[in-house]
Amino acid sequence: MPAIGLLPALSLVAGVLAGLGWPWSSRPLQTVVALSVAASSVAYVRGWTWIAAGALVTGFAACGALNGAFVRSAAIETPLRRVLDAELGGFALALLGPGGAHDPIRTRARVLDDASARDGYVSLGIDVREVEVRGRWRAAEGRVRLSISGAASAAVQAEWRAGRTIEVPVTFRRAARFLDDGVPDFEHDLALDGTTLLGSVKSGLLVDVTGRGTRLDEAAASTRARIRGAVTRWVGIRAPTSAALVTAVLIGDRAAIPDDVRDRLQAAGTYHVIAISGGNIAVFVVLVSALGALAGLGPRPAAALTIGVLLAYAAVVVSGPSVRRAVLVAVVALSARALDHRAPAWHTAAAACAGLLVAWPLDLLDAGFVLTFGAAAALMASSPAVRHWSLPAGLRPLVVAVAASVAVETMLLPVQALVFARVTVAGIVLNLAAVPLMTVAQIGGLAVVAMDACGMNASVPAWLADLSVRAVLSSASLTDAASWLSGPVRPPAWPAVAIYYVALATAVFGRGRVRATGVAAWALFAILLVLGVPLSARSSVAHAAGEVRLTMFDVGQAEAILIEPPAGAPVLIDTGGSPFGAGLDIGSRVMVPALWARGVTSLSALLVTHGDPDHIGGAAGVLAQLPVGEAWLGVPVPGHAPGDALLADLARRHTHVRYLRAGEDLELGGVRLRTLHPPEPDWERRRVRNDDSVVIEAVYGRVAMLLAGDISASVERAIVPRLTRAPIRVLKVAHHGSRTSTSGELLEGWRPQVALVSAGRGNTFGHPAPDVVRRLETAGATVVRTDRDGQITVTTDGRSLHWRTYTGRRGQLAMEGRSEDRPLRNALPRPGM
Repeated sequence: MPAIGLLPALSLVAGVLAGLGWPWSSRPLQTVVALSVAASSVAYVRGWTWIAAGALVTGFAACGALNGAFVRSAAIETPLRRVLDAELGGFALALLGPGGAHDPIRTRARVLDDASARDGYVSLGIDVREVEVRGRWRAAEGRVRLSISGAASAAVQAEWRAGRTIEVPVTFRRAARFLDDGVPDFEHDLALDGTTLLGSVKSGLLVDVTGRGTRLDEAAASTRARIRGAVTRWVGIRAPTSAALVTAVLIGDRAAIPDDVRDRLQAAGTYHVIAISGGNIAVFVVLVSALGALAGLGPRPAAALTIGVLLAYAAVVVSGPSVRRAVLVAVVALSARALDHRAPAWHTAAAACAGLLVAWPLDLLDAGFVLTFGAAAALMASSPAVRHWSLPAGLRPLVVAVAASVAVETMLLPVQALVFARVTVAGIVLNLAAVPLMTVAQIGGLAVVAMDACGMNASVPAWLADLSVRAVLSSASLTDAASWLSGPVRPPAWPAVAIYYVALATAVFGRGRVRATGVAAWALFAILLVLGVPLSARSSVAHAAGEVRLTMFDVGQAEAILIEPPAGAPVLIDTGGSPFGAGLDIGSRVMVPALWARGVTSLSALLVTHGDPDHIGGAAGVLAQLPVGEAWLGVPVPGHAPGDALLADLARRHTHVRYLRAGEDLELGGVRLRTLHPPEPDWERRRVRNDDSVVIEAVYGRVAMLLAGDISASVERAIVPRLTRAPIRVLKVAHHGSRTSTSGELLEGWRPQVALVSAGRGNTFGHPAPDVVRRLETAGATVVRTDRDGQITVTTDGRSLHWRTYTGRRGQLAMEGRSEDRPLRNALPRPGM
């Protein structure tokens, strides 16, 4: 019976999940464990089977919660965070930005992985052991991801290998946090993934290797280097991308895979084939077992030999949760074979799952964990039925493969939507080709490495590996030709996921009408998921009828504003992005979840005020996941790469482009949008200019909101005479609060009562400038900032105005009477409150 191993494993999973999601106190959980042991013992002696089983299940759940809560606390509150918090004056609460807020700190650390070259920098994972503060070394353990600036030579990078000890001056910083509804806490998630902080080093010349690793570390690093070299020599000369994918399936190093290739494989549902997981380990086990059989070994000695070789292989490859999972399951199965112990597959999977969570509870938060065991459960549940199908011998392998693929996709459909905000059914077909093709590529890569080590010509296996990889990449283009096979979806709510799996279980295990009902319910939810119909809860922040809502999102040192009219779809003004043009995909990772949390599933228009990366950077991510009616742009800049890419994306989606010019008025569901800038350009721009920003004034009733882009004081002075003298005035402060904007002439001539500033925490530009904040407060405006307050929401019915922030600040303005000459009743906090 599968339940013998399955129930304790499921209760342990539930307990670990509860412990990771909530900061439980250890004492109550310890009490529950003790009571469960006592209750199960008494119930077993008295023959109360169900009570004993229930007590054991409760005990497993409590043990899992205790373990999960402990590792959660240890991951978030590391010694490194505590030391820096004490020594740097509240480091954990400091608003550290990309440039840091302290001098570099001398750090001693053990390198966790081989250095990987990126575009203009080198990435290196380290396990910090000590930091030098105030002239003395302090023990401070914690894992950090380093970015080493500059182009280090290959010889220098080769010295930065896993297991070695380095000493280096590090500028520490926190991971990005965006205080928006619906956006996950990336800093918290990164900590639970094992990375305490991020760090930067100005030059590779500052990295001193002070100690070598153990013999095993050095041997493993040397082996990885030889594998990379062999693959580069034989496969890389044919296609660097093929070499990158072959290297990934051989040693788990995916650093060299281009981003566009990752995106294509993920959209096609075949990205898993380039990760070292169960399939790759299975191929390795089969090859080693076959070699053992050829050498005359019996099943049990061959299993023991395979375990030894597999553990050695695991020491060489780039470690990670997927490798641990695959190796552990293989070792459990091979150990059972070596001991001549036969157990059902459910028991083996349950034991492996429980063992993983006991040793590494944080693996439960890794999407691969759910995908691995979800796929395994689907295969084990479907295989008995498929086994009894009466099929022609020639068709049986194909039908079994298709059935297995369908079962896996069915099981993981909600997981795709939850984790990746995407559902693809292309994988059902493409995996039939991708899995065997990458198996061929893996075997070809192993042959290349072996033949290269022996000094033999490896052209044939290299050609075979390259051909297989090219075929996998070509198959992924199916989603380009039939885009409906893969598309973005809004992540479903947990109740919808629960209903899906209850319906699926009923369809599989039910009988008669119960099964028919389950099949119907499952089919309905599956169709809704595939079609992208929202199955999430309604937005808790929906605005009332007859109101306009303006949301300034917290997108760091960038800008993105949403205007939701009383009727019709909203307009998004700018999309955020990094001011340096790289880093997090803020469009898909921040903007889209924040828009979904607002209940926004489509846009009437996307306005890009100008082409700076902190305004245009998230556009591609937004366009990929939300329908957009029109694109509104300002002054074109020929040859500007981000602008050209945006235009190409819009053309591919057949989205109409409109260029806004001063004097144009637009109607948005009852809101008047007045374009105040720019005028028609009289010369061709060679670069993006802040003063070419599109400036919009949104007027609704007796409320005017000025959205000033990044214009400077000179443009502000030019538009002051044309501003609406509404009784209630809101200013979106230009250029993130730079001292070159928000001029005295604008404030004196328009007198805004509320000023909204979009700026990043601890940004290196010093935005908003203290002089600007003082000018605003002196003019009587209440300043609300995303760097301190997070997402800002402004709602108005045309006669009154309310605002609130993610952190809980609130304020309001209201008219005393109908005449515009009457004074305002101001319920806003005083400046500085």
